[in-house]
Amino acid sequence: MTMATASAPALEAPRDQPNAPADRQALGLIKPYQGMVAWPTVFLAIGIVTAFALVCTLATMHIIPLWLGLILNTLILYADQTPLHEACHGNIAGKDSRWLWLNHLVGYVCGTILLHEYKAFRHMHLAHHRDTNNVDLDPDHWVCVKGPFNVLFRCLTIVWWYHQYFWKHIAFHGHLPGMRPLAIHIVMMHVVYYGIALGLSVLGYWREVLMLWIVPHILASALIIYFFAYLTHKPHVAKERYRDTNVFWFRGRISEPLVNGLYMFQNFHLIHHLFPRVPFYLYGDAFRSIKPVLEQEHARIYEFGHPPNHHHPEPSHQHHHPAAS
Repeated sequence: MTMATASAPALEAPRDQPNAPADRQALGLIKPYQGMVAWPTVFLAIGIVTAFALVCTLATMHIIPLWLGLILNTLILYADQTPLHEACHGNIAGKDSRWLWLNHLVGYVCGTILLHEYKAFRHMHLAHHRDTNNVDLDPDHWVCVKGPFNVLFRCLTIVWWYHQYFWKHIAFHGHLPGMRPLAIHIVMMHVVYYGIALGLSVLGYWREVLMLWIVPHILASALIIYFFAYLTHKPHVAKERYRDTNVFWFRGRISEPLVNGLYMFQNFHLIHHLFPRVPFYLYGDAFRSIKPVLEQEHARIYEFGHPPNHHHPEPSHQHHHPAAS
C-alpha cells in the first residue's frame, strides 16, 4: 500500500465558534444514515459472545492451550467493545423504541464479558463526548501523555483509571438525578462479575479465569483506548466539534475495507463524535457524504494511499503521522 498522502490541515489554533450553516448542511446530509434498527450490530454481538464462550470452553477442556485462548479472547473482547459502545448510544434500536430491550440486552451482555458494567460505561463514555480533550473532565484524556512507554503504561492502566474516574466524578453525586440508586446498582453488578471470577477461582479454575477473562479484559481495554481514543483524538488539544477528532482514510480496493474492518470503522471516529446516532458500519458512507462540509470546517482528515484504479501520484500535502510520540 502506498502511503503517498497523509493530508491534514495546518495546526492553526482551534476555531471554537459554532458554524450554524455548516451544521445544518451536515445534518441534512447525514439523515439517511440514522434511525434504523442496526441488525448487523446485533449479529456481530451474537458472533462475539458465541466466539468468547467457544474459546473459553475449548481452553478449559484443554483442546487449545491457555496462551492461545488468551490471544483469541483479547481480540474477541477488542471487537466486543463495538456493540457495547453502540448500545450506549441507543444505535441498535435506532428510532424504534420497540427494540430498546434488545439494545440494552446487547449492552449488558457485551459489557459483562468485557467486565465493563453497561450503565457505568455509558456514563463514562458520554462524559468523554461531552468534554472531549478536556484535561480535567474527559475520562479518556488519561492516555494523553508523551513518550511510547508512558502511553503504553496509561493504556494498560485504563481500567483502573475508569473505576477511579467513575467513583470520583459520577457515582453518588447528589446533583446528578438518580445517580445514588444507579451507583448502588453498578456496585452490585461488579460484585456479581468479580464474585463469579472469585468463585471459579476457588473451584480451581483460577488459571482459566486469569488467562481467558481478566488478562484479555486488560489487554483488550488497552487496545481499545489506544486505537479508539489516543490516536483518534491526537494531539488532544482542539475542542471545536469539527476538529477535536481525526479521520484516517485508507484509500484502496484492499486497504480500505481491511483497515475499516480491523479498526471497526473507528478510523472515521470524527463521524461518530459529530453524529453519535450513526451505526458504526455506516461511518465510511456518511464520511463520503459530508466530506465537503468537513473540509470546509478544516477537519483533521488523514488520507493514506490512492483510490482504486488511480495510477498517478496525487499532489503531495503535508505529512502528519499521528503515531505515539
